[in-house]
Amino acid sequence: MKLVSVDKLIPGMVVSENVYTLDDRLVLPKDTVLDQKDIERIKSYSLYNIFVEEEMKPVGSGAKKPEGPLSTPSYAEKIRNTEEFIIFKQHIEDYSEQLEESFRMLANDSIPLDVEKLTEPVYHLFVEAGGTAGIFDMLHNLRDNSDAVFMHSLNVSLISNTLATWMKLPEEKVQVATAAGLLHDIGKMLVPSELLNKKQELTEYEQRAMNEHVIKGYELVKDKNIDAHIKNTILMHHELRDGSGFPLHLKNEKIDEIASIVTVANVYDNLTSRRIYREPVCPFAVLEQFEKNGLDKYEPNAIMTFMGNIVNTFIANRVKLSNGQVGEIIFINPDHLSKPTVKCGDEFVDLAHNKGLSITAVI
Repeated sequence: MKLVSVDKLIPGMVVSENVYTLDDRLVLPKDTVLDQKDIERIKSYSLYNIFVEEEMKPVGSGAKKPEGPLSTPSYAEKIRNTEEFIIFKQHIEDYSEQLEESFRMLANDSIPLDVEKLTEPVYHLFVEAGGTAGIFDMLHNLRDNSDAVFMHSLNVSLISNTLATWMKLPEEKVQVATAAGLLHDIGKMLVPSELLNKKQELTEYEQRAMNEHVIKGYELVKDKNIDAHIKNTILMHHELRDGSGFPLHLKNEKIDEIASIVTVANVYDNLTSRRIYREPVCPFAVLEQFEKNGLDKYEPNAIMTFMGNIVNTFIANRVKLSNGQVGEIIFINPDHLSKPTVKCGDEFVDLAHNKGLSITAVI
């Protein structure tokens, strides 16, 4: 893979990463073999460089290009162009910076741990997003952020609040889940910065060092005057019901109920967000993983409630299929949540009955 100036592109080069506009719209998918029309399309978006493979291929031999009315703004594009989204994006970035400063001061024990004050911005974000109904419209479109701690903490807090609400928990527990989601990764402030900022995937040794953030975070808060569920979540948010998690390899009901909620939120946000070392995983690929092993690894009510509700937030969204077709989600299959029906032009593609097809991107 190499970075090539747009002015030096020639037919036959193979796109090695999805090409997006500056405002995060898909221009061309990965594996496209460029022809002259593709090159002109890239130039028309005022892009400077793209990643291509070292080897070239005959024009016309690559992945199918997206089909459908791409000239018409998708649901996601419409969201990103609203004033509400622009304000939300600016504020969550501002709050992320504020949270970083607060976490650093807490790690240095230079300020008291005031849970109510820390979570106040989270509730402001909910109001700006239009409440639970609109929060995922906003979060789905923040995929360009690669911050692995502070933005992630805000996202997990927002998702934990929403999931607890979907589960119809008492308001008191919803608030605790919100705070626990925000603070779950505070131990990463005590992890070496070179690990947090590494641009490649961590080695096995480095990953073990990173995993210590749960112990370090718990040690940081165990004597603080905060809800026990929050302390447990900081320690247990990587525990899984089958005992395959860490650090204590807890199983089933031994895992704190609030930690179980934050675990689902944490896994979903971590996988579907862009990281320095990888592109975001398609939400429907994550849902497919949840369908396959979710009941073994996650608290049943939390994972089933999450899947049953999150998938509905993608109705009307434009998606790309594994065969290159582009269409809009029009129906959710209740028996196969990761396999909805997609309208591609005049064709209705029921992914539940097309085993070889899957959704590869929300665009």
